[in-house]
Parts: sequence; structure tokens; C-alpha cells
Amino acid sequence: MSETFDFWEDEAPLGEIEGFTGFVTEGDFDLDEEDLLLYSLLIDPIFAAELLWDHPTNHDYGGLYRVWDYQYPLWRTTDTYAGYACARSVGKTESIKGAAFSHPFKCIAENMLVTAPELIHLHPVTDAIEDRIRDTRLTREFLDVRGGKTGFTHKPFGVDFLDGTKIVGRIPRLTGTGVKGQHQPHLRMEEAQDYPERGWTEVHETVEKDHQDVDGNPDFTYWFYGVHSGARESGFYKRINEGSFKLISVTKLQAKNWSKAEKDAAIAAYGGTNAPDYRRNILGEAGAPASPFFVMSRLMASVDQDRESDYNQNHYIRQKIHAEDIEELDMPMGDILELPSGFGPVHAGMDVGLTTAPTVISLFSAEKISGKDRLKLIRCYELWRLRPKQIRAATYALAFHLGNKLMSFGMDVTGLGFPMYQEMEDDEAAPQHLLEVSRGYFFNAAVPVGVEKDFVTEDNKGQMRDQYGSAVKEEVDPLSGEKRLVTTMPMIEASTRYVAEWIDTGKLLLPFDPDVVGDMQGETHQRVKAVGERRGKKPNAFHILDSFRAGAMAERAGKIEEELEGEEAEDVLDLIG
Repeated sequence: MSETFDFWEDEAPLGEIEGFTGFVTEGDFDLDEEDLLLYSLLIDPIFAAELLWDHPTNHDYGGLYRVWDYQYPLWRTTDTYAGYACARSVGKTESIKGAAFSHPFKCIAENMLVTAPELIHLHPVTDAIEDRIRDTRLTREFLDVRGGKTGFTHKPFGVDFLDGTKIVGRIPRLTGTGVKGQHQPHLRMEEAQDYPERGWTEVHETVEKDHQDVDGNPDFTYWFYGVHSGARESGFYKRINEGSFKLISVTKLQAKNWSKAEKDAAIAAYGGTNAPDYRRNILGEAGAPASPFFVMSRLMASVDQDRESDYNQNHYIRQKIHAEDIEELDMPMGDILELPSGFGPVHAGMDVGLTTAPTVISLFSAEKISGKDRLKLIRCYELWRLRPKQIRAATYALAFHLGNKLMSFGMDVTGLGFPMYQEMEDDEAAPQHLLEVSRGYFFNAAVPVGVEKDFVTEDNKGQMRDQYGSAVKEEVDPLSGEKRLVTTMPMIEASTRYVAEWIDTGKLLLPFDPDVVGDMQGETHQRVKAVGERRGKKPNAFHILDSFRAGAMAERAGKIEEELEGEEAEDVLDLIG
């Protein structure tokens, strides 16, 4: 059961120095009251962060870092066993970063293990830890740089301090062997809801539970952080609801930026306040059981997890462009965009956003890699607060650059994107080839989807259904006259299935980009179904995935049209007169 966190009761003591007089001699140092106060600040992650970190965009506090009151339970608890079941984006990663930062002040020759299910989850945390330690002079001076070392290792991660204190980053792998053999008194586990079961078994033994402080009290920490996935059989769910872990929950409702607008956007994204995904991502509750749309193991198999690979370093670029950048640069859109080179046939998808949501354009290059046909994500453009004319200029610049290699361009034009799409169709400056390969889609519009006969079964009423349970009917193709099995479903459901097919067949190749993977991991069958059944405003969520969906619809439409054309027609020569 959940325990209420009382900050004033549970906070760690600042330092028992009230009424202290005189000095404490430690080796070559004489410590007075101010020294002890400073030490007390450094060993507490909240005080250490607010004392030594900066946050340039925090104008209310002069660019200083601030841990908000509602985040205190994430940063500080006296319990050795603690499980954090929280909402999305409330500061879990920041608190792990804070714990690692204050670790060398508090511990001498003791290790901290930071672990996550996959490298795509671990590296955002360890990168942030490294940045804070490297950018702060005090911790930078602690690093062991003897013999030409930098103090950091990246296989997958480690920090070495001069006194023997270490921070170690590891992933479990499916068998748990990645954390086997580690013996550390302090553990921080990120994205625990996706941690494999074998990993839970092995990581439990890594914590030195007999570790004690100078007074003989237990001095170890076993803390894990996550967001409910709805999987009741997961190690995360079991430990949250059973055993001796203290349950600590921070909801989105407590966040500093929570407002009516944020609530309305969340309701639209998840289908109401009682929807399972709203309860998980906003309230931090388990909600009803839900199933991720994309199987995690297959999704991760589609990701190039070697951050130093040629693909991640040179072929893939994610570019963010803000309206202010365009005004400042005063350059044509074609010169602002990081245009690709050395690409194959390209399929593109765009999710249109004009105000608080970005417009996202994704480019997939069709290439043969190691003898297999792949769709490789080569560009992901995020356009923030751009006017419709500027967005059209970006699509025109891409179309001119890609030329006839642009095979399809799908656009999710729900809401404000529809008039922009119409403007493009009426614009004489629009590249003719772009108009020929472009298709606009509404996320909840019904579309027919072909069904493989081998996956069709009959229910107890004789109704044919596909492997997802959707009703199937037989119809005659008006162009070929042949019978075919089809089911009708909202565009968002059909396109998400197409993206899932890219993943399940190993066709899709994704870069090491946590935001791309995070968008895809967050999608569930239940949310897709709920969004497809609603009418009205498009949810403000999963913009990268929405661009993938639009691209998948257009790519599939092109294939269907090729099949309907039948035999290849003879070339028609243009008359030049």
C-alpha cells in the first residue's frame, strides 16, 4: 500500500551543528561551523544541486537551478527500499542525476549502480550525470585523471573518482547478465516498468544489503523509478504492490506547469480522465491493463544502439527549427534545413502542428543493408511555431532537393493542417512532383485495409475477424474484379499497424534517439482505439510517431496503386514543341 511522504518528517538532517562551538580536526584540516554546513549541503542531493547547478532558462531565480517542492520525495527519502510509481515528466531522471552528483561527497570508496532496461534508456541518464559532473568545477576536480585518463568510461558507462568512489552504469540484457557480478551499496533503476524479469532477479543480488554506516545502521539504497505499463505480471508492478518497498508517487497534477490547458490536452490525448493511459501517465496509477502497440524487443531490434556507428553519427540528423531562428537567420528554407545526401528512394511523413505542437517531418530512405531491404530514418525535422507558409516552404525545399527519389509524402492534416494542405494544392509554386506523391489523412477517417486470409477466423456467430479482432468482410475489387477480404478502421489504427509491420518484419531501421523510441514505447492498443473512435480536435501527443504513421499510410498506398496498375505500361514520350 502507498505511504504518505511527509517532507518535514522524512527529510535527511541538514547537519547536527546547532550550538556547535570550536573546531573539528580532520587530518590537515580544521573544520568550523561553516565548513560543516557546506558539507551538509553537499551530501544532500537537493541542496547540492541548488548550490552548484545552473538553469539558464529559469529566469525567476536568476538562472539558478531549483528543485520544486513537489519533487522533494523523488530526491530525498530515508528508506533503504523505495519504489517510485509516478506520472510522466515529473523529474524522475533529474533526481537520479542529483543522487549521482552528490554521491562522491557523501560516500568514500563506495559505488553507485545506475541501470535501465536498454542503452536507449540508460544513456540519457548517464549523459546527464556526466555533463553535470564535468561542468561543475568541484566534482571535476574529484575525477581520477591520472595517467591520461578522463575519469569517464563509456562501455556502457562509468565515473572514477580519486578516492576510489565510482558510479557504474549497466543494462541487464534479456538474461540479466549485464548486471550480474556487480556488488554496490547503492542502486538507482530507471524505466523500471520495462526491466526484464531476469534482470530483476540479478539486480536484487547486486545491492550490498549488509552495508552499514559508522553507527551500525543500514547504509544502502535500493530505489527504482517507473511509470505503470499496465502489465500486472511485471517485476515493477509486483514490487510496487507487494513486499517492503516504500511506495512514493508524484502525479502530473502536482507539477508546476499543470493547468487547465494541460489537462484538456491530456484528456484529448488519452481519451478522458478515466482512460487507462491518463491514469498511468498523468496520475501515476496502474490503471486498467493495457498493452503496448509495439513489442519492445522487436522495437529495440530496429534501433542501431551503437551511438558511434556511421548511421548515428553521419546519416541521421534530428533538426529543431524555431520561428525565431528563421527570423534571425533571414535565409531561404532550403539553406536552413539540413538536407540529406546519398539517399535511396524516400518515403516521407508529416504531422502538422501550428501553435503549441510542432510540425514533424520524417524522411525514410529505402536501402538494401546487409542484403535486406530496409527503411532507414535519415531525417527528423521539428518545426516550432512556424506559419503555414513557412511549413509549405520547408516541404517545397525538401521536394526540390529529393527530386524524383521522393516516392511518397503522407501528411496528417487533422485540424489546422487541412487548410494548409489545401493551400499547397492550390499553390502554383508547389513542385508538381510533390503534389503527385502527396496524400493527406485525417487521423480518425475510416480507411479500408486489406487482410491476409491466413489470419482470418470466425467467431461463434459466424462473423469473420482478423488477428486483432476487427470485423472482416468479403468484397469485389472495383478495378480488378477479384474478391478480397477487407476490414475498415480509423486511419490512426491502420497506419499504426503498418508501422508495426515495419518493425515486426525487421524492415525499419531507427537511430539511437531516445525521443523517437520514447514516442513509440508510449503508444498502446487502447489509446489508438480510443483516439480513432473520437471526433474533434487531434490529440497533442506522439508527434514523431504521427509523422511515421502518415509516412506509412502513404508508402502503403503507393504499393497498393502499383499492384492495381498490373503490368507495366509503355513509356509515353513528352512532345516538345
